[in-house]
Amino acid sequence: MTADDDRLLSWAELVGRRYRLATLTLGLGISLHAVNFFIFSSLAPSVVEDIGGLSLLSWATTLYVVASIVSSAAGGIVRSRVGARKALTVSLWGFALGTAGIGLAPTMEWLLVARVIQGLGSGLLMANSHGLIRDLYPPKSWARLFATISSVWGVAALTGPLVGGIFAEFNDWRWGFYAMLPVCVIFQVLILRTVKNNEGSHATGGLAPVFRLSLIGAAALLVGATGKGQSDAVDLACAASAAALLILAISWERRSETPLFPRDMFRPTTILGGGVMFFFFVSAGTVATGVYGPYFLRMLHDTPPLVAGYTVTVQSLLWTSAAITLSGLIGTRARTAIVVGPLLTAVGCVGVTLFLPAGPFWLAIGSIAVLGFGIGTAWGHVAKRVFEAAGEADRDRVTAVVPTSQALGMAFGAAAVGVIADRVGLTGQPPIEVIATAARWTYLGLLPAVGLAILGAAINGLSTSASDRKAADHPAG
Repeated sequence: MTADDDRLLSWAELVGRRYRLATLTLGLGISLHAVNFFIFSSLAPSVVEDIGGLSLLSWATTLYVVASIVSSAAGGIVRSRVGARKALTVSLWGFALGTAGIGLAPTMEWLLVARVIQGLGSGLLMANSHGLIRDLYPPKSWARLFATISSVWGVAALTGPLVGGIFAEFNDWRWGFYAMLPVCVIFQVLILRTVKNNEGSHATGGLAPVFRLSLIGAAALLVGATGKGQSDAVDLACAASAAALLILAISWERRSETPLFPRDMFRPTTILGGGVMFFFFVSAGTVATGVYGPYFLRMLHDTPPLVAGYTVTVQSLLWTSAAITLSGLIGTRARTAIVVGPLLTAVGCVGVTLFLPAGPFWLAIGSIAVLGFGIGTAWGHVAKRVFEAAGEADRDRVTAVVPTSQALGMAFGAAAVGVIADRVGLTGQPPIEVIATAARWTYLGLLPAVGLAILGAAINGLSTSASDRKAADHPAG
């Protein structure tokens, strides 16, 4: 890429002759992961009705998330060793194998194994799809490509439950998973057309990266086991052990000669470290909408089930709208968006705590919308600065930063929300007063996480990077 190529591409150019296959490849890689996430949720009742295993159903999601966290963390090192094309191919067929296994599952135990395989493929797929942004597009357009990823998630939030509902309606949940396999074949063709066949470094690094991945996986598994109706002592032990293992993995990673992530990822005073703080804590602090949102709306505002489900997608849709609308900001305006975005998210969270329990309904939905708009305002610009701060030496490792930070944040946030809801009495058939209290505290209890996201975004947006200094030395025009 020449200096003249580093410019902000228009939306028309992204779908034009030069970039349309690259954009389709990126979008399809993300959509396989995103649509699958929503399809499984909508088909889960049909799965249990057919093969049983209700007591194990929650582990189908927990194990999938844990596996995807581990494999997304490994995404950069896999990519650096075998090259971008082979890494994408391995991730795709791991995902396809797991998806086919789910469709064939005769028992819940079989399905759990298949979900682990699918999660391993899916996490690698997310990390390596993010890598396509750096491989195929000019740096000034990276924020716009992260907006594209957000838009894929928005579309998935709308279409995933609908697609799953159609297969459930026809009492054939297995074909909800089989239907993704032809899409995998199309994606493989696109990989061969758009991604270079580089061979990677073939560096081994011994078993140390594997051990660190194991620590991350064990931490995620302990988080997933938290808040499942156990005693306070067990939940506290799981949470404390998870935090200890994660701290150990981070400490080891910072000293390692063969790191999984860019060097500055766990240094919170840097642009990259501030970005990781933002991704992790904003994901943790806003996960309550996805976990309990439909339930709260249905119980507290008498919203029909389908309407409640789609009302909650307001958060995703406003995230997408903000990301797309503001993706063209550059320079000082982009850095302002980074700082303002999480502040809007905090305002939205406060609004939800005020209006979701008692109404009015439209202000509750408006607050969820502001929450989502704030995330989308900052997300793509933070990610762009993270990619820039990593530099060429860490170009492969940086692909794992966004999906791993986001997935870990969601896992910790979901566990915390589950514990909070359990402690306020949200079990069985609670009275309306308890539900209202839970609706307030599941957001209010995680507001400190949003505060840390604000701090991380400020560090990321207000620190001066090499590209900032270059722009100051060579102003446009």
